[in-house]
Amino acid sequence: MSERGFLIVYLGAEPGWLRIADGRIVIRQSGHERLPIPGEDEGEAVVLVVPGSDVAIHWAAIPGSLAPPQALAAARIMAGEVSAEPTDMVHVAYGPEADEDGERPLAIVARGTIDGWLAEAAALGLDPDIVVPEPMLLAPPEDGVRLFKRAGFDNVRGPKRAFAAEPEIAALLVGDERVESIDAAAFDNDLGAVLDGGTLNLRQGSYAKRRRWKLEAGLVKRLALIGAAILLVTLLIQLTMIARYSFAADGLEREAVARARDAIPGNVEIVDPEAQLRERLYQAGGGPGYGEIASAAFAAIRDTAGVELQSMIYAQDGSLQIVAAAPGQPELTALQQRMAQAGLVVTPGAVRDGGGRQIGDFTVRAP
Repeated sequence: MSERGFLIVYLGAEPGWLRIADGRIVIRQSGHERLPIPGEDEGEAVVLVVPGSDVAIHWAAIPGSLAPPQALAAARIMAGEVSAEPTDMVHVAYGPEADEDGERPLAIVARGTIDGWLAEAAALGLDPDIVVPEPMLLAPPEDGVRLFKRAGFDNVRGPKRAFAAEPEIAALLVGDERVESIDAAAFDNDLGAVLDGGTLNLRQGSYAKRRRWKLEAGLVKRLALIGAAILLVTLLIQLTMIARYSFAADGLEREAVARARDAIPGNVEIVDPEAQLRERLYQAGGGPGYGEIASAAFAAIRDTAGVELQSMIYAQDGSLQIVAAAPGQPELTALQQRMAQAGLVVTPGAVRDGGGRQIGDFTVRAP
């Protein structure tokens, strides 16, 4: 028993509809006046049943190993061999599974005809999932043919044949084959199983149903969580950079205090290393001290685009050992020139690669 639901709508001379749920028919109506409009979340397939007399159905060898585009191309080639109309004027569809002989049903219908069916369905507020010729809703017998009369036509289905025709023509086509006639009750009882097992669906190729993309609540929640995580990571990166610069500044300040303590004799509390060293230097009659040299070097680094200070060490001889990173050699040269323009004596050292940047060493002294 199929658990899948179907809303089956008949077009043609005897329009009507029925609904299958849990493998049984729960409601049946003639005409389309009370036709329900299925919701997207109801989980049932909308099946549009079209007159088989307007569809030519053949059997052709289309291997199941072919990809859908390849299978459709093969079907169109085979249709061109049996159809009297140009292939660009007809729509070709093939069955979902090959039989034991590697053959599957091949349907040919005029494009204007299927356009009319889909337009009629749209006027009823339907966008069918399946468009199936009525004879393909008959379960095939093991031998002979199965026949079901509806709307003045005989719907005939055999192991490798399916068609709908007027009774006189159908009798000529069937010939001496064994015929199993079924009534409406037997036909309806097999509908759920036939549809659930997969049948010929004309909605293929250019007539395939377009799937609507829905924004699910779970997806929205996941996207919101991803966005929040990205913002959090960005914030953490900024906080990490701030902490890094803060720690570097604290380290420089501690180094300045240590240098001032070494340079100033006696047990003097170091409160403002730059001012106290300047005062000590003034008392000793010396030239520019650490503060002036460092200030000029910092200003040159700040004014040189793309240059980043990696370390600064104040040597006992009064010079500064500076390590700077830049995108390339031109930026390091520009830094050297700016420091020289600031009145410093600059001795460039080795330049090396590091992390995709150029790392340059400089020894800076007062003139």
